Amino acid sequence: MNQDLDALSQIRELSTDEFERFRLAIRTLTSKTFIIRGIEKERELYNFTTRNVALFEAWFSCMDASLVRDESLGVIAFRGQGNTRLHFSREEICAVLVLRLLYEDKKLEVSLTSFPVATISDFQQKYNAMTGDEIRKTALINVIRRLSSCKLIAVDTQDYADPEGLIMLYPSIPLSIDRDGIDEAVSYLQNKTGDAEDEGGES
Repeated sequence: MNQDLDALSQIRELSTDEFERFRLAIRTLTSKTFIIRGIEKERELYNFTTRNVALFEAWFSCMDASLVRDESLGVIAFRGQGNTRLHFSREEICAVLVLRLLYEDKKLEVSLTSFPVATISDFQQKYNAMTGDEIRKTALINVIRRLSSCKLIAVDTQDYADPEGLIMLYPSIPLSIDRDGIDEAVSYLQNKTGDAEDEGGES
């Protein structure tokens, strides 16, 4: 037996409740990518996954995937291959870069919430400044909805175009786009801009 998979035997030692928690953690990681300690309803799941990390790592290695942990951020992330990866549009890539900048700006501010907070207006202004283009209302709504579904943010309003709406910035943001990821995203956007200019389209 592959030595890396020896930890799979630990699954037999789980109680019925623990096995259900294991299944829930697997579903959460594969469908939502992140388990975040700071989200109250996920704290127990985070602690369980951390205590049994060898079992999870062995399980995910069977599907050519891995587990990424950052104890300082309190985030556990699923890293898959090929078709398990999310694909983002240019607007969504720009939006993630903006989130990373906002997270760095806001993380040291005193807040009554568990996470750094920005307004939708903050997001719009930084997005417009970075792209040199004004994001349209429909695109703004679609981008915020996608970022929420990817568990990078949570929004306190149903109206995603409300400039006063608050965006909670999850610590999954810096884990989802590290320095290498930022460089890669910027390079991708520059290439896309070059392609558009060569074709005579708008950059």
